[in-house]
Amino acid sequence: MNIYKKRTYAYDLWNIIGSFGEFDADVKTEGGLFSSKNESIEVKTEIVKYDNGVCVRKGTVKNISLDDVSLNTLSLKFTLDGGEYEVYSQGSFWQSESEGCWNILSTTVSAYSKSIRNACGATPFMVLWSNQQNRGIAFHLKTYSAWEMHATRAFCPSENTFIEVEMGVLKDGFDLKLKAGEEIELPEVIYYEVMNKTDLDCWKLHKYLNEKYPRKSLPVIYNSWLYKFDRFTFEDIVNQIKKAKELGVEYFVIDAGWFGDGADWWPGRGDWKENTTFGFKGRMSEIAEMVRENGMKFGFWLEAECATETAEIVKEHPEYFLKGKASCFIDFANKEAREHIYNKTCELVDKYGAEFIKFDFNADLFYDKYRTAFTEYFRGHCEYIRKLKAKYPDMYIENCASGGTRMTIREGELYDGFWPTDNQSPYYGLRIFKDTILRMPPQWLEGWISVRSSDKFSYLYGADGMADKLFATNDGTWSNIISVEPDYLFGFMKGRAISLSFDLTAVNDDIFEKMKQYISDFKKERDFWKNAVCHILTDTETMLVLEFRNDDFSKVEIVAFSKKSKQDNICVYPMLDIDSEYLVDEEVRNGKDIAENGINIPINMPLTANVVKLNKKVGGN
Repeated sequence: MNIYKKRTYAYDLWNIIGSFGEFDADVKTEGGLFSSKNESIEVKTEIVKYDNGVCVRKGTVKNISLDDVSLNTLSLKFTLDGGEYEVYSQGSFWQSESEGCWNILSTTVSAYSKSIRNACGATPFMVLWSNQQNRGIAFHLKTYSAWEMHATRAFCPSENTFIEVEMGVLKDGFDLKLKAGEEIELPEVIYYEVMNKTDLDCWKLHKYLNEKYPRKSLPVIYNSWLYKFDRFTFEDIVNQIKKAKELGVEYFVIDAGWFGDGADWWPGRGDWKENTTFGFKGRMSEIAEMVRENGMKFGFWLEAECATETAEIVKEHPEYFLKGKASCFIDFANKEAREHIYNKTCELVDKYGAEFIKFDFNADLFYDKYRTAFTEYFRGHCEYIRKLKAKYPDMYIENCASGGTRMTIREGELYDGFWPTDNQSPYYGLRIFKDTILRMPPQWLEGWISVRSSDKFSYLYGADGMADKLFATNDGTWSNIISVEPDYLFGFMKGRAISLSFDLTAVNDDIFEKMKQYISDFKKERDFWKNAVCHILTDTETMLVLEFRNDDFSKVEIVAFSKKSKQDNICVYPMLDIDSEYLVDEEVRNGKDIAENGINIPINMPLTANVVKLNKKVGGN
């Protein structure tokens, strides 16, 4: 598609307004470099195109005057040909992350997040699809602030239309001061052409991000939360440790409830003192040691950014905190506050010998007292996480924010994995996974499951007696449950870290052994899953089919999920090397034949999953 049709003046590439007025000057172009300046600021942008079609636009703004200047608008512009367009964007809320839809672009379509949690309300992702050209462009804003994105059908003086896409720092209340000679980075934008409206060519982004920010590992994790929430005892967790070892778990993580005073841990946020009267009753070091003795690594939950008004540290150092409606927030723009929470985190890590931290963030803040749209906060927070990773290079650091309300490319660079939602239903979870991989690789999204068995249900109409049935939570707690077939569950876990949060003693022996085998097989193929890209081959009301593959198409795994389908098979057309032969389960087929005739995958019944594996024959062309 034609992009950057207009690049003569600064306002064609940027929208920058400040104490100097509206930035408007000629643009100098040299290859992929664009620069422009007036008497106050100099703006530079570099555009780099990678071999899979992904383009990355970076830039800087520098104060070249002798006085301080203020920035009140800081965003980037892209110009497309006029015509008929649709815009895809995503809302994002607790338990319903990454909910996307298409809107006709008649005037303006906008998305923004005002919160300190930068994927709360919306995600920084937008796709423009030309109905005339039958192709589109995907834009991903790597944001270090509260942000906004707008797609607008605009008019030239000749009254012909063109499309303008603008994205950057949220303008609301924005007043960032730049000292003489100071330079800041512009928001980074990743974009590429889209030819497939089903999966928006998300594999291009997967490949780029997997190479740019590779995962250290895709581990097997156990987390205590969906077992008994915060009502566990020492003996409860001991029983889980024994079963986790049998399954092959690698990280054993204690969630919220290990700190505070008594049964109500919420007021203990901020001080992070171990609870001596409830839960472990001061014995978490014993649990950590027992985890290690059983061959696993220990981890714990921490909401480092939040505290309560009653916390001792808030009373002693109110200057360390920003005041919100229901919580106080560590002021990461304040060096002393940043040092305090860094030292406290290191103290806890060293005390318990932790090798895993689950960072949660359960509150929103919409007002930045510095009037920088949280730019200064994000800078300080990045420094905090990077300093921790430098001190503990082997530690796995997980990102959660009441689920996935801080799940963006910026966090993908900082963290090792995402707790993508508090909704641990495999059905809702699959929808969230499918829509989130449109804007990040599958490897970033941990596959959390919460299940238990019961032998009190008749399995089929007309069957004699009772049989075991597997149930899963259908929300963020156990207030709503639903049955799930094991093959669906294992299909749901494909492509990412295996993550378990339930009573490991509450599944029957058959399911336990199947999980154990699945985990064992996963570990053998972990290198494949660590780098695989994903295609969405089918996404309808009745079927979802995902294809995972490596870069050279030598290994492919297709997972077909039936929702409410009444058909007995589905024919799919995976992306393959058409000049090679593949072993499709036990049958040899050439790539050209598959491209022409597809692969038929049987459908057993609704709410099941079938897997087809394709391996390129060694020595094939």
